[in-house]
Amino acid sequence: MNKQQTLRSELFIQGFGVHTGAPCSIKLKPANQNSGISFINEQSSDQVIRVGHVIPDPAMHATVIRTNQWALSTVEHLMAALMLMGVDNADIFVQGTEIPILDGSALPFVQGIADVGLQQQDALKQWITPRDILEFTDDKGRFMVLEPAIPVQQIYQPALFIDYNADFIHPLNGNPVLTGRVTQEFFVREIAPARTFGFLEQLPFLRHHKLAQGTTLGNSLVIGNGELLNEMRLPDECVRHKFLDLIGDLSLLGKMIIGNVKANKTSHNFNRLVIEHFLKNPEKWRVIEQ
Repeated sequence: MNKQQTLRSELFIQGFGVHTGAPCSIKLKPANQNSGISFINEQSSDQVIRVGHVIPDPAMHATVIRTNQWALSTVEHLMAALMLMGVDNADIFVQGTEIPILDGSALPFVQGIADVGLQQQDALKQWITPRDILEFTDDKGRFMVLEPAIPVQQIYQPALFIDYNADFIHPLNGNPVLTGRVTQEFFVREIAPARTFGFLEQLPFLRHHKLAQGTTLGNSLVIGNGELLNEMRLPDECVRHKFLDLIGDLSLLGKMIIGNVKANKTSHNFNRLVIEHFLKNPEKWRVIEQ
């Protein structure tokens, strides 16, 4: 598919925030071609968050984007679903300060988008890739290497390959490594159903700091003292969810990234460095339209 797409009709989703525990909802509406993904707060409609034009906050436990007047948390699962389901343009009207956590995965968003369907538009689809190899590192052993897509006879293949290593310490987390070409089929089957996860012993600390107020066994895979408190939905669900978070965070570039990505132990706070680099150094990135 080399044409842009938007939603065929409106999609309404409601629930509560995983961190605030407060009710929240989103209404996704079709949008004009070349308009991209925009978040609009019902109470501050004059300040729109346009994906691809804002650097996420340096937050640890969710991806947070903001304007001068309002902030929106936990956008990563929705963004991953929009990008991999092929939604280029949508206006998302928000009630509350978080995207609903639902079952803790991207699957409900995928299913909602599939239910309303997509409308093809006239404009050509766009992808993004670095012009040269980019490396991001820190003193905690985290790193990410982005290799550009290479054209064949001046034609780019719109393909993304990710090699992710979570470097888990706890044995109940499962295999820490996952690699794959991120096609829509692979995403829907292998990545989208993976839920957020955490350790029971960390919950009092998080809630003391006003985080994880809405965490339940229905929306999180919980690791207790030597056992899982609920069953894994997929083999190695933890690394699959880290893979999901990375896709969602990279979706904040505003266009599907293509090329090769190798990442080690990255988190939301680290993934945001890619968006920051793109917005501060646009000449080092290539936008592809074909």
